[in-house]
Amino acid sequence: MVLADPLTLPQALAWEKAIRTAQTNDDNATITDVNYAILPGVCACVEKWELEGLGELTPDTFPASPRKASIELINWLISEITRIYVGEEAKADPNA
Repeated sequence: MVLADPLTLPQALAWEKAIRTAQTNDDNATITDVNYAILPGVCACVEKWELEGLGELTPDTFPASPRKASIELINWLISEITRIYVGEEAKADPNA
């Protein structure tokens, strides 16, 4: 997959909105609820999907199984997009 770098304003807004939505899920929210809430922001930041056999993904077509692989992929995407979004601030301070 190819992620936008840097993010455009519309991509950053989609990312912020998705994070906010995911964080406001109620206490009974499942990991699937949270993932589905954040996927619009994730998909907005992906410029090109190159996952064999899956084509262009959207929140509605994103694979939910196998569970472990799906969660790992979403977590990786969240991590990478967060790194792009935050930029230099995300780098660890070697003097800390």
